[in-house]
Amino acid sequence: MKNKQKTVSEEENDGQFSWYSLSGPYDDVILSTRVRLARNLADFLFPDRLNDDDRMSVLSLVYDSFAGNPSYHFIYTSNVPAKSRQILLDKNYLAPGKKCDAFVLGLGNCSDSFCAVNSCDHIRISNFTAGLDCERAMQNAYKIDEMLQEKLQFAASYEFGYLTSQIKDCGSGLKISFRCFIPSIVLSGELKKVSELLEKQRFCIKPVFKSHDTANFSNCLFDIYTSSSFEGTELDQMAAIQSVGMLIFKTERKIRKNFADNNPTVVLNFVKQSYARSMYAMLLDYEESVDIICAIKWGLHTGIIEGILENELNSLFYRIKSGQLEFLCDNFQFTFESDIASDMNLKIKRLRATVIQQAFEKLSFKS
Repeated sequence: MKNKQKTVSEEENDGQFSWYSLSGPYDDVILSTRVRLARNLADFLFPDRLNDDDRMSVLSLVYDSFAGNPSYHFIYTSNVPAKSRQILLDKNYLAPGKKCDAFVLGLGNCSDSFCAVNSCDHIRISNFTAGLDCERAMQNAYKIDEMLQEKLQFAASYEFGYLTSQIKDCGSGLKISFRCFIPSIVLSGELKKVSELLEKQRFCIKPVFKSHDTANFSNCLFDIYTSSSFEGTELDQMAAIQSVGMLIFKTERKIRKNFADNNPTVVLNFVKQSYARSMYAMLLDYEESVDIICAIKWGLHTGIIEGILENELNSLFYRIKSGQLEFLCDNFQFTFESDIASDMNLKIKRLRATVIQQAFEKLSFKS
């Protein structure tokens, strides 16, 4: 496949400055942190009970609250093409299967923020940061919350705090989660102990992928999140999950060193096999690509390879998603092999392989 203009990396300006392309604290283990605030307007039913007139009233009130602020862009979902919506899903801004009437995108310095309007709640504010950085994500999310509180009256009570459509979100309305990469914990058989510990502390752990192949490194990606917004203050909830994140980070690093020292051939085999697949593949699906990226990350962590940065690997998880690659196919001029040029699915797989190969160009194995 030939590109008649620039390289894929040069063309993809979106990924160049997005939050997921930046470095963050402890980002070898904790890829990203997300803070979400659920809010509902007083004197209105929850979104699933709203009639058409009240639904439009909520939209109008939220629109007016952001109007005139150049840092945010209000967009009606009905005006968004399916391909653009897929990009929002790929970036975890929207949740699969959940509707919303409109959303607000942060721009410039606020590009890590997103608000969904009339989804499960009237307003759901989200902020994302690279690495384990609960404090920064909370500050950014509450900045929007405070701005809205000056113009809107939220439903709340002294006894239950903020009132939300789901009981577990009442109280602070706060949900904090982080995505982690823990191959050493998984391969050493310690995942069950870690999961039991999280459960005792009332945190949830959920695999991002569920591959039946136990050797697939995509099985080592997990989301860990708070199960309830009702217990303790916002600062208590932040401190608790930050502490859990640090525990996961320290445990993974400790086991990683011992595992790599005791199983050097096994580790080297995993990394070399994945590197060979990446460099000779013509077509790659998303989960296979995640498996490769994760194996290369583990090689970087164990000192086997060099020539690529942690944030470059972390950003690849988002840069190779189908929505982003289809956008590139539609908006930039590439020349694909004749037998795949008319099949968008195959073109995406071809472009995905190319993006990964370009990212790994300077990668080398240490002697």
